[in-house]
Amino acid sequence: MLQILTNYTAQNFSAGGSDGYYICNKYFATKNLFFYLVPVVLCLFSCNTGKAEAGNKDTTNDRIITTSLGFDTTLPKGSVVDSIQCRKSPGQYYSLYLPSNYSSDKKYPCVYFFDAHARGAMPLNMYHLLAEKYGYVLIGSLTSKNGMQWPVNKPGIEAMMADTKERINIDPTRVYTAGFSGGSRVASSVAIYIGGVAGVIGCAAGFPRIEGGINQKFAYFGLSGEYDFNLGEMQQLDDALEHNGFPHQLLTTDGIHGWAPAAEFNTALLWMQVNSMREKTSTKDDEIIKALKEDFDLRIKAAHKTNDPIKEHLLTTGLIAVTGGLIDVADYKRQEASIIAGPAYQKALEQQTNLQKQEQTLQQELAGEYSQHDETWWAQKLKDLNNKANKPKTPAEGHMYKRVINYLGLVGFMSVTQALNTGDVGHATTFLNIFKLADPENTDCLYLEAMLEMKKGNPPLALKALEAAAQKGYSEIATLITEPAFAGIKDDAAFKDILTKVRENGKK
Repeated sequence: MLQILTNYTAQNFSAGGSDGYYICNKYFATKNLFFYLVPVVLCLFSCNTGKAEAGNKDTTNDRIITTSLGFDTTLPKGSVVDSIQCRKSPGQYYSLYLPSNYSSDKKYPCVYFFDAHARGAMPLNMYHLLAEKYGYVLIGSLTSKNGMQWPVNKPGIEAMMADTKERINIDPTRVYTAGFSGGSRVASSVAIYIGGVAGVIGCAAGFPRIEGGINQKFAYFGLSGEYDFNLGEMQQLDDALEHNGFPHQLLTTDGIHGWAPAAEFNTALLWMQVNSMREKTSTKDDEIIKALKEDFDLRIKAAHKTNDPIKEHLLTTGLIAVTGGLIDVADYKRQEASIIAGPAYQKALEQQTNLQKQEQTLQQELAGEYSQHDETWWAQKLKDLNNKANKPKTPAEGHMYKRVINYLGLVGFMSVTQALNTGDVGHATTFLNIFKLADPENTDCLYLEAMLEMKKGNPPLALKALEAAAQKGYSEIATLITEPAFAGIKDDAAFKDILTKVRENGKK
């Protein structure tokens, strides 16, 4: 039976399955704009943990298994390898990090990363010190990216996973996926549709559109910035996972739409390790449990100090759920009861619900107006929104207005891209100017400006824009190399210098 988690209007919900929440991706069209709005609803999952297949059962020691499978002993250790080709699927590539003490004689937990723009090495460079600390193998897809339909994307992912499992001694009970934005939906899709995934770390976006129920249960750790336009979606997903008995945790950070900072990803990895102990797929490690407890304690205290009872409650209940049976959680249960009983918590919940509705309404209204007004109108509108964000009635309201402004950056990017793809230089120019007003520090503004200049027949100005993008940290090397608009300048020395800078940016 469909259960409504929010007070959003009925047309925003679609039921799927006999007893499930269903993720509904809503699309909104205007005269010159067709863009993706975040999923606002979730459907209940039918879950079946099942038993491990006989082939996954370890009936002998690791050394015998290693010898029989013939793992690749030539792979570099202790450094990020930018690109490795799949041996049986030459068109598929991935980045790799093996901890410096990696040995093919033992099994290692593994995280597969999916970036929205196929920047496989980026998260590995961000998190390789954590992999070194905890003994994890990190693998980043270099082919999966936004815009790829799942039936097209799935074979490449399966080829990458098959290649790595043949070459690296990966523990089949501790395979994890992680992703950012559209890549986060891919990470969840791997767990839902391919399986064999113990947990998903989703950054800045939730699940994909789901056809039918979910037949496999996995742990989920969501990470979202307080100013991320997808925060509401992540909150709803966390609620749905709670209702359906999935191990889960949502952690919000002081950030926007992007990969989580290393400190927060560290929390997610600690949580996954403790959850593995709770589910008895790894040996109990008191030091790891202690580290997670101390991490959560600091975050709980910070939430209490800033009068954020919702975050305080999420962290407290989350720690109880993941460490229950491993440590004494009686004090945390008393703390949880105290939070719920307090008037501040109920008031904050009501405010959150109202702000979620207001935010969704503002997103839809502003998206519908995007192509209807010029830069002058938008300059005033953004000035008004920034004033409300900087002088809010409450901190939560200020965060909401900042998310709306960031959302306009997304609309701007997609509007400019669509106009360029259809050859509409006039609207692309207008949309780009609005995009710059909404998100002036976004390097995509300069990248799209370069594409626009190529459409106008101005290669020198295109190179100038790309140089500025590289100087500001633009790092999407694969996108830059494969973009047809730049075919006319690909042999230019200045363009080659830009590629070098962009490639280096991706390693930072």
